[in-house]
Amino acid sequence: MHFAAHRLQRFLQHRLATPRKHLNNIPLLLIYFFGPIAANLLAKSVRWGRRVSDNPSARLYDPTKTVGRFNMAMGKWTHRVYLYYRSILLAGCALAMWGCNGDTTNISALSASSGSKSPLNPLMLQQFATPLPIIPAATADTTSVAGSDYYVVKAQQSADYDFGLRNIDGGELKNPYTGKPVRSTVWGYSVNGLSAGYLGPTIEARSTLDTSGRKVVVKYINDLRDAAGNLLTKHLLYVDPTLDGTNNGEPEIRIVPHLHGGHTQSGFDGNPLYWFTNNPNAPANGMGGPAGNTVTYTYDNDQLGTTLWYHDHAMGITRLNVYAGLAAFYILRDNYEDSLNLPKGNYEIPLVIQDKSFYEDGSIAYPTTPLLDPYTHLPIVDANGKPVLSSLPEFFGNTIAVNGKVWPKLEVEPRRYRFRLLNGSDSRFYNLWIELPDGSPLPAGMITQIGNEGGLLPTPATVGDTEDHGILLALAERADLIIDFSKVPVGTKITMRNNANGPYPDGNPPDPKTTGKIMQFTVTKPLSGTDTSAATASRPHAPLAAADNVRVVDLQELRDIFGINYDPAGEGTLFYRHLLLLNGNLFTDPITEKPVLNTVEDWIIVNGTVDMHPMHLHLVSFEVVEKGTLTGYIPAALGLPPRYAALNKDTDPAGRTPLDPEFDRNYTVTGNEIGLKDTVKVPPGGLDPNGDPDPNNRGYVRIRAKFDRLGIYMWHCHILSHEDNDMMRPFEVVAP
Repeated sequence: MHFAAHRLQRFLQHRLATPRKHLNNIPLLLIYFFGPIAANLLAKSVRWGRRVSDNPSARLYDPTKTVGRFNMAMGKWTHRVYLYYRSILLAGCALAMWGCNGDTTNISALSASSGSKSPLNPLMLQQFATPLPIIPAATADTTSVAGSDYYVVKAQQSADYDFGLRNIDGGELKNPYTGKPVRSTVWGYSVNGLSAGYLGPTIEARSTLDTSGRKVVVKYINDLRDAAGNLLTKHLLYVDPTLDGTNNGEPEIRIVPHLHGGHTQSGFDGNPLYWFTNNPNAPANGMGGPAGNTVTYTYDNDQLGTTLWYHDHAMGITRLNVYAGLAAFYILRDNYEDSLNLPKGNYEIPLVIQDKSFYEDGSIAYPTTPLLDPYTHLPIVDANGKPVLSSLPEFFGNTIAVNGKVWPKLEVEPRRYRFRLLNGSDSRFYNLWIELPDGSPLPAGMITQIGNEGGLLPTPATVGDTEDHGILLALAERADLIIDFSKVPVGTKITMRNNANGPYPDGNPPDPKTTGKIMQFTVTKPLSGTDTSAATASRPHAPLAAADNVRVVDLQELRDIFGINYDPAGEGTLFYRHLLLLNGNLFTDPITEKPVLNTVEDWIIVNGTVDMHPMHLHLVSFEVVEKGTLTGYIPAALGLPPRYAALNKDTDPAGRTPLDPEFDRNYTVTGNEIGLKDTVKVPPGGLDPNGDPDPNNRGYVRIRAKFDRLGIYMWHCHILSHEDNDMMRPFEVVAP
């Protein structure tokens, strides 16, 4: 019997074998007799035609665009046939759920291990009423470590965090189970005793390229405990036991910090294998991680002033730890930037943008149930009712939080402000633009981008006033903006909006009522004094030397076949999981990228997938030299190896690929990508007329970097769900 039919049959058998409090004889008999029939019908259906888009994904997509596309084996699979079998299978699932106490909440990708919790409807939430939290900067200890600023950073749990969830009428949103105001259990960093519960305070440092600069020494402590002070043993979110880093019995409460964008020594970089637990007496993990629950890192700060951030990087659970709250800003300042008289103090505000989902009691919701096929049946579960597989190709929340508050507001003076933006989401790109209440164009020069991940741009980039000319911010990218609110009348309400599809570039558009909104500015405060701050800024950039070596790497989206024994007393079941690879290698495969110390390399990153991937290299700040598509140009110009003519034949085009993707073929290096960066958007590949990846039309980007420190570092996609699904590889800088 085909694996899908077997899968359904075993699922139904498992439901029968699992005790349920209110299971009565009628649904029991219906399921018992229906199960084999449905399984056999499904077996016949898949013999008639194989569905191209078979993919265990709960990512957003348009079902109407994937129905009826098959490689024909026998006969013809029509939309009518599809609906016929779909109705039969859905009926079976309904019966199964009816016989299981009527709990249908686990149909949602947000609710597998949540019991009977219901997702919170974002349309019922008030917007632009909660004040934006201003993230505080921690005070450095300047005496404990000679010549360095010292910080103690603890990862901690808070059980009473307020995301600002309010009823649409402004009333207090109550927990339906307790009657108390909704609150969320989250993780976050405390820094030298300062904590907000969720995320963490900013660490401010001075560049050691200046004589006044100082190194930063951080003692990180895994102090994740419950409210009673007991060490946590279970993660706040469901941990998928099939991923690299979680499939060998690793403890769930483990962390390892990474300074994103930092020019950091290898041993202090946050290698994902160097994790440590919250147990002070734990032995070393045998892969490089320390014994106990603490580690001390030194950051040399030998780079230009810029916006960095630190976040967790533990293998297989990075997406979960960051979503839970382990992320914060690290701002590096230098003398040159100080001399420019940019807005500062109360007028310099970091903004971290994240998408979130919640349950009705306020708890954060993250997908714990990938639907093996969203059209047909529920996931395979173990004897305790937990899914055996929970990782997803992407995750998209249905609310937007800024600095830990959902759809906040900020009252501003009619003057210039500096905003340091960070995309801290799992998978969602943001195309950010500003909208005036009447839809009129913004005054000229109201918004200017002066910097990105590498610091100040060589030439400021003007940000347009329409959705077509906004700032496209990929995962982990930063944008340093100056917004001049003096250019609009006092009393004006200005909405920051988003129109980036998810997945990007050709997934579903955001809901303009929810995820299409970010936050609101209101020009109401009286001007506290004459604004003498600079309206713009730049820094000259000296290009790197020509490359000593050119390296070609590629991005692949595949399907991984797993044999899962979801019932200890039963048989293994065969099914697919989305798998994302670099150069066709798993994370655990031998290192293949080995730049020589102090050499400059060009990396040509070829993208054969239908997603745009934000690729991040640890250690280096790189130049984006060029980007585009392979068609008719790159093979001749760069001499790509012949294997690219047939690359990714086994790529799964269904990362829920629409039939007509309508990609923009004119990808170029934009003005805000000039200078230095640590994360780059790699354009997607295209599809041939059959809807399969086109080997002659692949997106690419060429970056140039100098590898000036020995050791092992990471390069990976910063869609965190991709990273945890093996789209991460080590590289090693070796001695000449």
